[in-house]
Amino acid sequence: MRFRTFDDKGGFRGFLLNLLVFLVVLGLAFFFARRFFTPPSASAPPVPPAATTSFNGDPVESTNRLLKALNDKLADMDLLKLLSRDVETRPVTVQGKVISAYTEIFRLPLRYSVQQLSDILNEAAKPLGGRLVSSAITGDSGRLLHFGVDSNWVPVEIVFEKVHEPKICLIIDDGGYQKGRALEALYGFKVPVTVSIIPDVEFSKSLAEEFPGHGVEVMCHMPMEGHEKGMVGDHYKELLKKGMADSEAKSQVEKALENLPHCRGLNNHMGSVATEDPELMSDVCDVLKAHGLFAIDSRTTTKSMVEAEAKKTGVPVASRNVFLDNVETPDAILKQLDQASSYAKKHGLAVAIGHFKPLTLQTLESAIPRLKEDGFQFVYASEVVR
Repeated sequence: MRFRTFDDKGGFRGFLLNLLVFLVVLGLAFFFARRFFTPPSASAPPVPPAATTSFNGDPVESTNRLLKALNDKLADMDLLKLLSRDVETRPVTVQGKVISAYTEIFRLPLRYSVQQLSDILNEAAKPLGGRLVSSAITGDSGRLLHFGVDSNWVPVEIVFEKVHEPKICLIIDDGGYQKGRALEALYGFKVPVTVSIIPDVEFSKSLAEEFPGHGVEVMCHMPMEGHEKGMVGDHYKELLKKGMADSEAKSQVEKALENLPHCRGLNNHMGSVATEDPELMSDVCDVLKAHGLFAIDSRTTTKSMVEAEAKKTGVPVASRNVFLDNVETPDAILKQLDQASSYAKKHGLAVAIGHFKPLTLQTLESAIPRLKEDGFQFVYASEVVR
């Protein structure tokens, strides 16, 4: 018998062949084991989808210009403050470059339909070569609008959502005299609130300038003749009286509005006599219509003509449902606030008016977190007029 050794030429070649096959099989087994049993690296970012587009310009510049044009239009309409959450961004690849696309989500105010807003924003996009390329219903009963240069690349998405939670519109009257504790309590609300400022008093103009930066909407608290004794005459620089001539009434309103930068609407201060005069209220509404402003009827009399004349003139309007602080104690204010929340649950919306007093504002500041936890949505006066 002859034993094969490595000196045997055929045996040595067989050994090498077997070794090579073994190493190949081992390598393949190792490769597939890593592929199927090793989790993907968390640090590896997902590859953003590429957009096939006919656009030939700079996609970053085009996106920024389109976003600015749409937001400028929303700001002109005083809707930019209705942004309901942080702006969302998502990566997309255009012309081999990874850029950001944007999604903005806004509360839908009652005075506009989604179709109206779509048409307005589409006109704002056209000068930049953009347009509304598509729209879709969202799961929250809102509408998602896609703006871009073609249907394949959507650099800006804008969503308008209807508010389904019961809404509370807080209006704080008699602004213009305050600094200090009351102002600090107001800024502590951290929810949408509208302050109605009496024109031409100590801090009227400065507060109207300051409020928007704190998320506070500005409204004119127009002094009007009431049944209150000692409150009619030279007490206010601008004062509307029953039977006043059309030209004088309109001039008084114009002067009041000039004193209040960023003013978005008007409600009556006192006015249980003046608001019953349909001709006088028609004059007020003519001025509001010319300035694109809204009206809130404080309803200091059941015979008020504010809402009727506003609708005739085409001025967006809403009326007060609850006064919060006719009795100035914390318990009474909280009781009225509970009444407002009950009204909102039943009707979907409550317009509640309080006054710019430290006790009222501090009581509201402490109560707002509980109402938010209970599912109430606070909104501006400009959101509830129609």
